[in-house]
Amino acid sequence: MEYSLREAFILKMRLLKGQLLFMKMASLLKVSLILLSAITQQVSFTSPNIPLSKEIIHQTFNEWVLTRLVIYGFPFMKAIYWAISVAEIITIASHTTDSMSVIQAITQHAVGHSIRHIPITFPFILGTALAVTGGLIRWWCYRTLGRFFTFQLSVRKGHHIVTTGPYAIIRHPSYTAFFMQIIGILILHGSPTSWLRHSGVLDIPGLKLVVVAWLVGIILLMINMVIRVSQEDEVLKSAFGDEWERWAKAVRYRLVPGVY
Repeated sequence: MEYSLREAFILKMRLLKGQLLFMKMASLLKVSLILLSAITQQVSFTSPNIPLSKEIIHQTFNEWVLTRLVIYGFPFMKAIYWAISVAEIITIASHTTDSMSVIQAITQHAVGHSIRHIPITFPFILGTALAVTGGLIRWWCYRTLGRFFTFQLSVRKGHHIVTTGPYAIIRHPSYTAFFMQIIGILILHGSPTSWLRHSGVLDIPGLKLVVVAWLVGIILLMINMVIRVSQEDEVLKSAFGDEWERWAKAVRYRLVPGVY
């Protein structure tokens, strides 16, 4: 009888250790994915090249808005995204290690309750996949265009139409990647089961206003990008004439292959 009880106890302890190990591995995986989405967002919202003032085409209100977003909005949006990502990572760490229990006490004092840790969910996986994939495609576009890729609409010295890489599939792949990334971020942080909405962190005074300001910037940016697709085609057509016409015939679609 004693032997059976001891075996049962040993089995129970092994199961408990297995559960703890699984929880730690799941937490490590989530931290890695959060960091990956933040890094790709940082890359996507950081201009790889700054054009000279004489190379920038100033012709529309839409372009004026984008310039202000790049100068003032992007640093704010990147900072907010990193702050949310780091806060979630700290929350995960505080729930998996006893040494960070002081963080739980601080957050409980700030919001009146502890900040909950949310496990990996399907919206988290889907949102992260879209956000990271979009960011990687944007980086691919940076690499393909090289010095010709700028956030401002510009025609640079020695500029020519690039028809390789993603630009052999659609004419504006960086915009497609941007929309993919934003949709992913909204799913990742905006779904009902997301850490931002479900953990209680939004009860921190003033944080909801910060998130709303971030959303306003994102909405303005998406509207700007939709308008800009046609404007960019017109600028390239005007600057490169027959070269652009040949490319447009070979690569018919702007954003989605076979659709638009």
